[in-house]
Amino acid sequence: MKEILLPYILLVWLLVKLGILPWNLKTGFWSTTVGALIGLTLLAISRHLAPVDFTDSATIKAPHAVLSPLLGTTQFHQIDTIAVVHNQTVSQGQPLYTLANWESRGKVSALDHQIVAEQAQIAAERHQQEAIDARLQLNRREMARLTRLGDYASEQSRDQLASQIDADVAQYAASVAKVSALESRIQNLMVERNLQARRDEEKVIRAPFDGQVSVVNIAAGSRTGNMHLYDTRHKFLEFRVPDQSVRSIEAGQFAEFYVDAYPGRIFRARVHSVRTGTGEAQQSAMQGDQHVRQHVANNASSHGRTVILEFSEPEGIALPIGTTGSAWISARKPHPLLGFIDIIGGATVRLKAMKSYLFSL
Repeated sequence: MKEILLPYILLVWLLVKLGILPWNLKTGFWSTTVGALIGLTLLAISRHLAPVDFTDSATIKAPHAVLSPLLGTTQFHQIDTIAVVHNQTVSQGQPLYTLANWESRGKVSALDHQIVAEQAQIAAERHQQEAIDARLQLNRREMARLTRLGDYASEQSRDQLASQIDADVAQYAASVAKVSALESRIQNLMVERNLQARRDEEKVIRAPFDGQVSVVNIAAGSRTGNMHLYDTRHKFLEFRVPDQSVRSIEAGQFAEFYVDAYPGRIFRARVHSVRTGTGEAQQSAMQGDQHVRQHVANNASSHGRTVILEFSEPEGIALPIGTTGSAWISARKPHPLLGFIDIIGGATVRLKAMKSYLFSL
């Protein structure tokens, strides 16, 4: 914040060098006093109207999914294979790891064999129906010929042929009914097979979105643990502001920030929201009174709260999750003439961004 007095210091130096302002104890005292008052005034105003994170704790964050293996006591709930490595970038639907699924695969294979067997029976029944149908057509033509012969054909021959036709019709109807039953059974087997295949697919843990894997801290054979997948499409920055400036901060306000991963570079953002609560306000779920000393220790000092900034990464730049820096917000001004206060916030963050080159030392 002291850097904002550089123009004032330069002005006083020029006045002294040009002889306009004689340098003695009196002028030195008043020059220093006026500079300190100007600095304190601008600092107080900027903290309300253009808040800057002086803690340099602004952090790039991202929502993440916690992908945990199923808990259980059998071998079928343990991790079988892992398909990713540390910090790997993955696409939506890409396999991350698989759970042991020998039981499901065995059931699916058995159901496939049953379906094939039932389909073979249906094919055999249809061939039998074709044979019965051909025999029926032949017998019916023979019956028509015997009927035309009248008394020249024996009645016994006609009766035997009629009995054979009735038997073939009954056999054909029975075969059709059997085929219908087999088709219904195949449908049931297909439903069960698809269900087992779905269970098998559920044991392949896939990325629910495009993102980046964190450290892979699980290994094949593990029954517990988890894998973090960061949603790198929705990164945001969270930084602290004093409580006194919260009333002037609104969603959509202009903001800028820098991070140590890109020293000297300024990124633009918009205010998404202000955190409505802090951890100090968290209540205990257990019955009982709180410790007064703990209450005082948590809340005696001003801790402020944090603001969420949303931004779009420039082309070719990927801001690392967890990198820190500083930010400022162009908060609501009581009068348009106070818009120059934004210069202080912007200049402060830019100076911090330039000094970030030295932080690596």
